[in-house]
Amino acid sequence: MTLATLRKLMMIALVMGLLSALPASGAPPAPLYQVTLPAADREARSALANQGVAIDAIGAETVTTIADAAELTRLRKLGIAPLAVTELPALVVDPAYHDYVEMLAEINQVAAAYPDITRVITAGVSLEGRIIPAVKISDAPEADDPTEPAVLFFSLTHAREHLTVEMALAVIRLFTAGYGCDPAITNLVKTREIWVLPNVNPDGGEYDVASGYYQSWRKNRRPNGDGSSGVDLNRNYGYRWGCCGGSSPWPSSDLYRGPTAFSEPETQIVRDFALAHPDIRAAITFHTYSELILYPYGYTYTDLPADMDGRDHQAFVALAQRMAQTNGYTPGQASDLYITSGDAVDWLYGERRIFAFTFEMYPNSGDPGFYPPGSVIERETQRNLAAVTYLSGMADNPRKVIGDGGDATPPAITLTVSAQTALVGQPVTLTVAATDDVGVTLVTLQDGDQNVAMQITPTLTFIWTPPAPGPHVFQALAFDAGANRAASAPVTVTAYLPAQASLILPEPAVLTWDAGLILTFTRPITGSTLVLRFDPPLGYVILSGNGTKAQVQHAAFRPATAYTLTLESGFGPDAMLAPAQWSFTSAPWRTYAPLVTQ
Repeated sequence: MTLATLRKLMMIALVMGLLSALPASGAPPAPLYQVTLPAADREARSALANQGVAIDAIGAETVTTIADAAELTRLRKLGIAPLAVTELPALVVDPAYHDYVEMLAEINQVAAAYPDITRVITAGVSLEGRIIPAVKISDAPEADDPTEPAVLFFSLTHAREHLTVEMALAVIRLFTAGYGCDPAITNLVKTREIWVLPNVNPDGGEYDVASGYYQSWRKNRRPNGDGSSGVDLNRNYGYRWGCCGGSSPWPSSDLYRGPTAFSEPETQIVRDFALAHPDIRAAITFHTYSELILYPYGYTYTDLPADMDGRDHQAFVALAQRMAQTNGYTPGQASDLYITSGDAVDWLYGERRIFAFTFEMYPNSGDPGFYPPGSVIERETQRNLAAVTYLSGMADNPRKVIGDGGDATPPAITLTVSAQTALVGQPVTLTVAATDDVGVTLVTLQDGDQNVAMQITPTLTFIWTPPAPGPHVFQALAFDAGANRAASAPVTVTAYLPAQASLILPEPAVLTWDAGLILTFTRPITGSTLVLRFDPPLGYVILSGNGTKAQVQHAAFRPATAYTLTLESGFGPDAMLAPAQWSFTSAPWRTYAPLVTQ
């Protein structure tokens, strides 16, 4: 048997195994219910979590969860009486969302479109054999630079939270499509290593959509000994795993923490990825829903336990508040909701001291819950991009948000121009000079909101030729490795089309020896800028030349002589006159006989 044949058979076996683990195509799920339970405070919510209840939303002294008939029976046996039970409609899978194959295709398309800044690697393989990709975006994607701060974004820890895959893809598009166009994004790509794991639970995610109906599946697809399936990956991380409530030892629970910490290949992949990239300083794990920004710890109510640095806590609070200002989410400590143990953010900070946050995305209530319509994807992913950009900029030293170290001083920058007025088509030189206490990493010159020049040196000289008349407002921006930004004072350069001059001539163009000449202009000018030339030569003075007319007094014309008058102006600051030329003839002089009287 050849190696190629063996590989083909292995692939067939893998595909058949995957298909056998998926729900029947076209079959709606067994009835599911939205259940409202009483919970007056976080202690009551934590007590429910300790009973294996996966809390989806928090109301006024209530919580909601999704349960099947067996879970409803279990809750009632535990003495937990629902306040309301509503059967959920079977929801058809929305094609606007990327499934696993479509996600891989988009990642590969982006990598092909931006090969100079993008690299795709395999972070690992899921329980059922699906590749978990990691996308790196950097100006040197093939080299891992330990001196360059890195930031990590990852999604779909919970299978039904498909909006988070769209969020990860939006982050990838932000940093790839923005490179070379958006100066702030360009600077981050040049000074950061940006890593995105768009789907860390592909088995669960595919199970949730494979039948064509959403299954409301949360966990991975681990076969459990009691006939149930799945481990809650966000209770399977090793920091304080199973220590303090907030997870379940029962395999059938949506909060099942697994038999041991890091028992699941999916959590091992995130762990090993973080260990292999010690330059990761900040992270966001995207979830749905509730519109929250959560920071550690989840395992304890204590704001500042012994395993958290006080300055780190201050920085967490400040960073979460700053990011919440950009997206309208509510910031807070994870345990303000209820106790969780063994989650990703606690491990990332507790073990690695990474400033990690959980973003609970749209919506903020159970309607539409985990399955918002595809029409909101763009709006709700765009909503978080400012926060993504902000945290990436803070990744060199997140504690600089509280003034504790890091590069927090913006550069200084000036912009000068060779002329503030110019003719259309006449070159103007713009010069940018920037300085920084650590070093300038990028300067850019903008005409309004359009970039006209961008480079990594602290000085920039640009020759600009006005393409059309009108004012152009230029501004220069400078960035440093701390993602600090400085802007020069704006400078306006006004471009003009040359003014047109006309000479008033009779028909036919025959002038008396002392005929006055009147020039008119399509734009007001000053007489001091006018330069005229008669041929044959003739002396002249300009009696009045302000506004749109100029009166020219000249020496006497020679009789019956052809003249050419040439306008040679455009040298003064407000002249900008197009050259012009006119021809005329002087009249013959008349001879008069003396009057004789007798």
